[in-house]
Amino acid sequence: MNYIDIHAAILEWYRRHGRHDLPWRQTRDPYRIYVSEIMLQQTQVKTVLERFYHPFLERFPTLSHLAAAPLQEVLHAWQGLGYYRRARYLHETARLAAPTLPTDPEKLVKLPGIGQSTAHAVAVFATDAALPILDANVRRILHRFFALEKATPKALWQTAWRLLDRQNPYDYNQAMMDIGAAVCLPRSPLCHACPLRSGCRGQKAPERYPAPRPAKKRPTRRTRYLVVEKEGKILMRKREGEMLGGLWELPSQESEPEGTRLFEIVHDYTHFRRIAEVWRVERCDIEGVWIEVAKLNTLPTSSLEKKIFARLLEPDAYGALVGGEPLGVSQ
Repeated sequence: MNYIDIHAAILEWYRRHGRHDLPWRQTRDPYRIYVSEIMLQQTQVKTVLERFYHPFLERFPTLSHLAAAPLQEVLHAWQGLGYYRRARYLHETARLAAPTLPTDPEKLVKLPGIGQSTAHAVAVFATDAALPILDANVRRILHRFFALEKATPKALWQTAWRLLDRQNPYDYNQAMMDIGAAVCLPRSPLCHACPLRSGCRGQKAPERYPAPRPAKKRPTRRTRYLVVEKEGKILMRKREGEMLGGLWELPSQESEPEGTRLFEIVHDYTHFRRIAEVWRVERCDIEGVWIEVAKLNTLPTSSLEKKIFARLLEPDAYGALVGGEPLGVSQ
């Protein structure tokens, strides 16, 4: 198929409807483009734009600034974005690549947390490299355009190369992401407004493509979090491992402790639900660090931990602690 007319329609749609004012589309700095690409993974544009992109770059304006910062500072700046592995990869990449992030995709994919699509995005948007991008929105467009109910990653990359506008890779890739976000929606796509409709094989039944995945039951995990307090300080520990690694949390255990059950919070993650029971105990055998209550807000913590402390720090909510003062008053 000759895609010249479709490319022209895509570019015209982008000229009229594209999100040209996004700040990462106002720069050719590979570092700023890279930060936006990592933040936008599994996070809505509105959230990144309104709350995280500008503050993060004000704090770490260059790759060298990010490389020089302690990981705890980076994690603290990332609070609220979730998927903290992304922040750790950003920091590790900065330390390896500073002072300048490469724009060669073959070099980029060798850095921590940078896959092929992110590497292509940095190369395209920084240097106009003629490469396709394969984010979630573009994958959905390709499934529908080529009527692919299922496709391996290799097959999707092949179709992405087939459809690529090599003469206008920057505008083409930005347009494809915007079309996926505004027109080729997961449900009830606006096919009548799509610039690819003249060649789309799946437009008669777009919700067939890609084939829906079987719904998986989200498992539930119950964890007991322990509030151990003395002299205006609370026992905390730093998480290890991939999930939330580097963040601070209350000590926890699966079994029921000896103490007073205060409350529980239900918190949903992508793949499971956690029921967090919060217990006040006199002591525990888990190693940790004693943190002043007044300094808890300076620590990088997860969304669940913030919910827990919001409840704990309510004045007089759970009775007097050391010295007759409510939890939340530093001694």
